[in-house]
Order: sequence, then structure tokens, then C-alpha cells
Amino acid sequence: MMSDIDSVQQWLQDLRWMTESECMTVLQGKSLTQDGSSQSPSPPPKSPKEHIDIIRGRAHIISLEFSKLFKKLDKDRWHHIRRSTHRLVANLRSLVHECDSALPMSPPHIWEQEEIVMEGCTTLQDLTQEFYDESRHDDRVHSRIYDLLTYLGQAFSKLVDGVLGSLTQNLIHCIETSPSPNAIKYALLDLISLGLDGEHMCYIIAREQGISSLLELCKKELFISLWPHALRAVATVCCVSECVQDLEKANGVEHLTDILNNYSVTEYTRSEAAGVVAQITSPCLDHYHHLNGFLENMEDLTRSLTVLCVEASSPEVFLLGTAAIANITFMDSLACDYLLQFHTAKVLIDASQLHKAESLFAKDQVATVLANMAVHESCCEELMESNGFELLLQFLQESPLNYKTNSEISACERVQQKSAIALTRLSRDPDHAWIIVKCQGLPRLVQLCREGKERNESDSVLVASLAALRKIAAVTGTRHLASEDVQQLIKPRLLESFLMCTKLEETFV
Repeated sequence: MMSDIDSVQQWLQDLRWMTESECMTVLQGKSLTQDGSSQSPSPPPKSPKEHIDIIRGRAHIISLEFSKLFKKLDKDRWHHIRRSTHRLVANLRSLVHECDSALPMSPPHIWEQEEIVMEGCTTLQDLTQEFYDESRHDDRVHSRIYDLLTYLGQAFSKLVDGVLGSLTQNLIHCIETSPSPNAIKYALLDLISLGLDGEHMCYIIAREQGISSLLELCKKELFISLWPHALRAVATVCCVSECVQDLEKANGVEHLTDILNNYSVTEYTRSEAAGVVAQITSPCLDHYHHLNGFLENMEDLTRSLTVLCVEASSPEVFLLGTAAIANITFMDSLACDYLLQFHTAKVLIDASQLHKAESLFAKDQVATVLANMAVHESCCEELMESNGFELLLQFLQESPLNYKTNSEISACERVQQKSAIALTRLSRDPDHAWIIVKCQGLPRLVQLCREGKERNESDSVLVASLAALRKIAAVTGTRHLASEDVQQLIKPRLLESFLMCTKLEETFV
């Protein structure tokens, strides 16, 4: 008798997982009132972005359910497997309902994928029910369910990817064809938001030809007020190689150069174009390479970006322009020749004495430009005449102890490191090395080596500071340093000095 009661209770418990989610799915599509006169106003239809958010949220939950089910299958927890299967199937069917709601006129390939998912759900439920009896479990059963779960998981992923692609395509279609500036603006803002959600959405936007559509919008004078939003969207999604490749195919570098050279458009628009240039030329990208049309437009790019920095009315505009210049100097050594021609170093050094270049992030970019220009002897004189030495020594005085956020502390480390690198390169010339000595640059370099807190225990700053000290000492002699500094920082091999100064964490067992 006890066994019968337990069976009934187990059946009732399982029944809940089998029906609850499906009942909710059906109820979502039914009206709660029969009398049309008493119905409340229907809610406005969801935008493609809202549908995308809902589907991605459901997909995340389903992915977790798949993961849990695979783990239970590996541990042969059959009582839990059947319950988890019911929950997974209910969620998958709810997802299909949501996909139908998001795309009432589904493309044939999505409709076919929905059929595959629904059939897979039915097969999975039947199979787990058939082999629920624990005595019948064997490797063959385990393999069948495992293979079916794998197949269903692939079908589910393909369905979600297809639906997200179609919804994204709706946004892009609005940008291409809508006559309403407001509608296009909201579609652009949605694309920016999707791009910020992660690389997968950026890939989908690239796959649906989003980059070419955004660049085409920036050629329409009728929608010139929307160009900044379109350019911001391009910069946001160009963190994946597919987007950068599409930008190259659409002659994006040439078009960005045209916008930067078009002084009839607003500074805001040109600053967003500079932001795109900074993004696609970032050395941090995995797909970092020479862009099509980059060399052909480098002269115009460097000139227009220099003008942008000169005329920048805010720290944000100056930062975008300087970041683009800094990244360009990594792309090709020819860039420094153009920077010399347009006196860009003087522009950045002079601007660094003003409020628009006060942030550590701006100082980071300026230090990068000066360090890369210092590689070329032809640029060193320009840096010296523009008081570049004084600025670099000011940057070297920055201390992470004065900042609180992780981003500021990291930026401070980069400013210290790049300033030390620039001083090392400039010290090839004895006259330049002596200027550093006379300006009391050596004590700060020694401090950065000896006091880990002054460099936030950064090994990169330590190596750069040691290299600068050694270069200056080699050119001017060691009499400007204390004997202890010479013995510990200059005389030994670089590795020995590094190990002496760095903070080594030792573990004793």
C-alpha cells in the first residue's frame, strides 16, 4: 500500500513538470476576456530588439538545462533525468512559441528548424519514458539518449541563430528602407545595444550585411543627423573580424577618411568617425592587419585627425582623435612621417597642458604617440623643440596611489611604461640624455624601480624604467646615480636587476 501511495505522489510530481510550462505557453496566446467591449487596450507590439532579448534569455535558460541534463546522464541519475527532460522539452516548446510570435511570417528555413526541434522533443520524451525503469538501463540506452540530446542541442542552437538573424535583418531593413528618421534612429540604437551584448551578436550583424548598410546610410545627406549614430554602431560591432572584413569590402577606410575631411559636418560626427578608425586599427584586435585602403588614405587620415585634436571642444573628442592617431602609428612607420609633416606632436603636447587632455586615458594615448615617434630620428628633434621631454617627465610622475578605479590604475601603469620607453628611445642622442639628467628624471626612474607601490607592482613599468636608466647611464655615465643604484640597477645583467626589484610571491609548503 505504501508503494502505491509513493507511486501516486511521484506521478503527481512528474505531472507538474510535464504540464505547467506548456499550460503557461498556451495561456500566453489566449485572451482573458470574451466580451470585446470590456477588453483593455492591447499592448503595443514588441520591437525586434525586445524579441531578441526575450529569445536570448530563454535560450540561455535552455542551454543551462541541456548542461544539467548531460551531467545527470553521465551520473546515471535516471529519476532526475526524466524530470529534467520534461522541463527541457517544455522550455523548448515555449521557445518555439516565442519564435512564432516574433516572426509571424517565418522564413521556410526557420519553420523547418522548428519542426525538427519539436520532433526531437517528442522523441526525447518518448525515449526517456520508455527506459524509465532502472533495470533496463544499459550502455545502449545511454548512448541513444546522449546522441539524441546532442542532435536536439544542435537543432536548438541553429533555430536560435536563425531567428536572431532574421530579427536583426528586420532592424537592418528598417535602416535601409524607412523614410522616418526617428524609426531609423531607434533601429540604430538597438543595433548599438546588441553589439554591446557580445561578439556573437556582432557576428550576426556582420552576417546580415549590417556594416555595408550602416556605411550606406552615412552617404545619404537626407539623414546626415543620423550619421553619428550609424558610426557609433559601426565602431561597436567592429570588435569581430567579420565586421572589419565587411568594412574593408565596402571601402570603409576611404569613406571614413571622407567624413573626417568633410568639415561641413559636425565635430560630433567626425569624432565618431575617429572612433571607428581607432577601433579597426586597435593593436588589441586578434585580426590586427593592414586594412585595404589604409596606406592610400593615411596622409588624409593623419591630417584630418590632427585637425580634430586641434579643434576638439571636449576631452571626449580629443581622446577619440588621439586614440586613432596612436593606433595608426602602430600600423605603419610611414604614419610618423605624416605626423612630422603636420606637426602632430606639437599639437598633442600643447593640448596636454589644457583641460581637454587631463584624463589618464588621454595621457596614455599621447604617450603612445610620442613613444612611437621617438623610434625615428627624424621625429626626435620635433619632440625636443615641442617640449616633449618635459611632458614625458610629467607623465612619469603619475602614481597609481592617486587613483582608485582599476581602469585608472591600469591607465596609469601604461602612462608610466610608455613614457619610460619614449625616454629610452630619445636617449640615443647624448644631448637628449643630458636633458633628462638635468630635468631630474633619474631619481623618478630609480623610485619606480625600487618602490613597487609607485608602479602598482607592474613588471612592465619596472622593465621600461630599468631600460631607461641603463640607456641614460650608458650615454652620460653613472656619476649621477648613487653607488648602490649603480650596483643594483645598472651593473648586473638586466634579468638580475629585474629579479632583485620585482615582487616575487613565494610559497612554502
